[in-house]
Amino acid sequence: MEIQKIMVIGAGTMGHALAQTFAQSELLVYFMDIDEGILKKALKLIKEGLLTLEGQGIVKKGSSKAVLERIRTFVGFENVPRDVDLIVEAISEDGNAKRQLFEQIDQLFPPETIIASNTSYLNIFELSRIRNPKRLIITHWFAPPHIIPVVEVVKGPQTSTGTVNQIILLLKKLGKMPIILEKYIPGFIVNRLQRAIGKEIFSLIDNGIVSPKDLDTAVKYSLGIRIPVIGVVQRYDYAGLDFCLMTQKNEFISKEFNETPSKTLESLVKAGHFGVKSGKGFYDYGGKSHEEILRERDIRLLKMKSFMDQIEY
Repeated sequence: MEIQKIMVIGAGTMGHALAQTFAQSELLVYFMDIDEGILKKALKLIKEGLLTLEGQGIVKKGSSKAVLERIRTFVGFENVPRDVDLIVEAISEDGNAKRQLFEQIDQLFPPETIIASNTSYLNIFELSRIRNPKRLIITHWFAPPHIIPVVEVVKGPQTSTGTVNQIILLLKKLGKMPIILEKYIPGFIVNRLQRAIGKEIFSLIDNGIVSPKDLDTAVKYSLGIRIPVIGVVQRYDYAGLDFCLMTQKNEFISKEFNETPSKTLESLVKAGHFGVKSGKGFYDYGGKSHEEILRERDIRLLKMKSFMDQIEY
């Protein structure tokens, strides 16, 4: 069965762009949240996102209206049609909230409906209690999902081959690159790498070794140039595996971080500086609107993606 009708639950940071991604591929999207205000803001972000894509020639000019017409919004489950092929859960990373949501989905929708969680690290296979665990899967997207191609697809212990195949078929139809994880591991692939890097990043900042801006510049113009071409594993082939083994054994460069939360990060959050969504974090976004900041980011990412598409491997 080909997936044609999709329900996206949660209109926050990821949900709005997921709804946009599906609708761009001419799929009907039921877009649900329990907060009408969040839904209205999400639709505004979708409109802005589509205009950015139009401006960059990614989608046809004037096509935004048709895309938006394929997104039907709902406050709560009451009026949502039950004839959906796939439900994508994109609510907050709260285990209890997700457990309750899965119970509602199981009660309200047919047992053959595929349920895909966008969790970043939770083991939804353990915390969910549904009639048909064969149709439960994790599809972990990366922000912004309407631009970033990779989606981590994580199998549960009872996820059926048919469910996996349907999800892969859908993702490829969307122009995405599914990366299959045969079993669950907290954080999956990319988030585990980002967490390890993040610990060192915050340690360097907390200890006054480098400014956030200089740290970003150092990474953008070194790793940022190499990684798109040779990745993080093939890089060792270029460096020489004998040399890499020697450095692995060398304890001269040891980790500087500890496992306690970053003091700099804690102070910023305490001051109400949450990053882009509040207009200030490590960087000050100069009073720009949320939509404007995302537009500038998306344009830069689209240029990078265009470059990546031209690289032959």
